[in-house]
Amino acid sequence: MRTKTMQSIQRSNYSNIYHLLMDSEKLSKQMIAEELGLSLPTVTSNLNKLLDQGLISKDGQLESKIGRRATAYSVNPNAFLSVGIEVFKNYATIAVINLKNEVLTIRTVNLPFANDDHYASALCNNVLRVLQNNGYQEDRVLGAGIGIQGLIDSTGSTVLWGKILDCSGMKTSLFSQYLPFPIRFYHDADCVATAEYAANSTDGIVLSIGEHIGTAVIIDGQILKSTMGRDGTMEHISINPRNGRQCYCGRRGCIETYCSLSSLLAQTETLDSFFVSLKQGDEKVVKRFAEYLDYLADAIYNLHMFIDIPIVIGGRLSKYIDQQILQELRNRLNKISVFPEDEDYLRVGTVADNAVAIGAAIPFIDDKLKEI
Repeated sequence: MRTKTMQSIQRSNYSNIYHLLMDSEKLSKQMIAEELGLSLPTVTSNLNKLLDQGLISKDGQLESKIGRRATAYSVNPNAFLSVGIEVFKNYATIAVINLKNEVLTIRTVNLPFANDDHYASALCNNVLRVLQNNGYQEDRVLGAGIGIQGLIDSTGSTVLWGKILDCSGMKTSLFSQYLPFPIRFYHDADCVATAEYAANSTDGIVLSIGEHIGTAVIIDGQILKSTMGRDGTMEHISINPRNGRQCYCGRRGCIETYCSLSSLLAQTETLDSFFVSLKQGDEKVVKRFAEYLDYLADAIYNLHMFIDIPIVIGGRLSKYIDQQILQELRNRLNKISVFPEDEDYLRVGTVADNAVAIGAAIPFIDDKLKEI
């Protein structure tokens, strides 16, 4: 019993020192000892272990007004890496992040999606090429997360329902035969929520608005998940089930059909061209956007009534929502509010670009940090 207790204490000291350094720019032995209430020999022993494992490094010296300058220690954020992949209809985006969730590399490749071996081989070859071209060692990669438009099983190994890409039944084994590290699937909306939470750690409903729309609910720092993967799919709440717009799911009037970018943009428009026309005062565009904001406000308010937690607008649209547009949305919410609101519950996310790829990579990093 005493041996197990000592091992637990030693493990705790090791972990606490590492995570203190993770949260700091650089520290000396003395600073670590004082912060954690440990003896210098204990700190020295654990620092040597962390150095030997490549998790930390000596990082110059700290300024001192008295005596010799102390050696500084800091984490080696690139000791381990993770890959995130956004799978889209006509392309895939590959991101590589480190232990501090810093994006080291982003690459988008033109690659039409298909649920077959040829596609899996091509995608994996692009991943390996990104690693090789940037000098990243494969044995340092913790895994690859694939963000996909579909419902994922609880193990992250199977797409249970993927109507947009026609990928129902796809398994990670299709890709793992070509990559030397673990593979997991993630619902793309969960990826956006994960990226947003890493940037701003607050609970809420993340409304990811891209070509399609998706939602994810974060409670106590965890994304709400169910065994069948249907958690947070509030984009298929119908606001006009009989006469509403046709949704790809087969029903009518889903939030998806009123609040996605597909519902906003004309066939030849891009987000950039749309907002240029909006700023130029194009009457038709201004009218269309006003109607879109009406629908978006209705959707946001319905979500707020369902779960009274903050709502974050994420995804590609978030990049274009300035303070004026945000205030217009808040004004609409105030007009339709049934109950008095003491504070704003709506904010705009901060990870507009490549959020799916980044968010797909983060869980492997989180798992590793919990081990240390």
